[in-house]
Amino acid sequence: MKYVFLCLALGLLSSSCKKDQEPVPEVIEKEPKPTAAFTFAQVNQNDPFTFKFDNKATNFKETRWSFGDDSTASVVTPTHTFLNTGTYVVKLVALNGEGYWAQREETIRISAANLIKVTAKPAGAGKLNLAFTTAMSVAKTEWKDGYESNGQVLSTEKTIDLQFDPGTFKEVQLKLTTSKGSIAALNLFVSELGIIKDITTFENSFSVSHENSGGPDAGEGSKKMIDGDITTKLFVGGVGNNMSWQFAYQSPQILNGYSMTSGNDSPDRDPKSWKVEGSIDGETWITVDQRTNEFFTERRQSRTFLFTNKTPYNYYRFSMTELNGGSNFQMSEIRVLEFPQ
Repeated sequence: MKYVFLCLALGLLSSSCKKDQEPVPEVIEKEPKPTAAFTFAQVNQNDPFTFKFDNKATNFKETRWSFGDDSTASVVTPTHTFLNTGTYVVKLVALNGEGYWAQREETIRISAANLIKVTAKPAGAGKLNLAFTTAMSVAKTEWKDGYESNGQVLSTEKTIDLQFDPGTFKEVQLKLTTSKGSIAALNLFVSELGIIKDITTFENSFSVSHENSGGPDAGEGSKKMIDGDITTKLFVGGVGNNMSWQFAYQSPQILNGYSMTSGNDSPDRDPKSWKVEGSIDGETWITVDQRTNEFFTERRQSRTFLFTNKTPYNYYRFSMTELNGGSNFQMSEIRVLEFPQ
């Protein structure tokens, strides 16, 4: 009996050892892994918002598309219409039957400035004519007062005549709608001289020689002077005649005009005399405009100053050489501009 038990025990031990040494079975993929790729093209020249997407993915059983405008599709080769201008990141995800996936992204940019060309013709006596051309098929035209969506519609014709008071500007929006409901809106800053390029916040860094005690983001900090709102302002106390500010552009710009808006109180804080300088390297400066004995007769009054300059500079510096009185400085708004020449 003892002999039989020993043999059984040895048999069990031997069996256990063999089981532990068996190799793990190799997992063999049933399907190749997918790849994701696609191309796209505008369907018609007169419809710059509609694109066809050609799926170049491989080894897939399911596709998922997202177009960057909160819309999606699951068909293999979709056609999609965007409803607004903008930059859209289109994504394709390709999946095989085992759950493996691959993803591809492409960027589509639709710019109103590339779709619409506006011409401006001064007509004298404070009048300006605006007209547009476009390859788009336009179902609806709107010239609107201001850039806001609820701005007053001034005209629905292809051209419009505007009337200006001396030295004033207008913000006008041209809104074109296609038969599919896609919208291209072009914002224009104009005067009786034509279309103005506002480079106040265009690809530059803005700095001041003396900052508000609360910093640039304070209620009366330097950012308020370029926020496009004349009800806000920059205030700096005790600066005397030493206040200056500078625009440093990523690429050279032509500046031949600017507007200044006075603060809401204390006329003695207004600038009275100043100079504007341009520089290529930020070290050598050329005076492009100089003013003396200038006065703002009202609070929050915007005044425009034009001068001749055809040289593009990387830097522009405004230096206050005299205040209207006292040593405190304030200004509601400064806009630096390129007028048509």
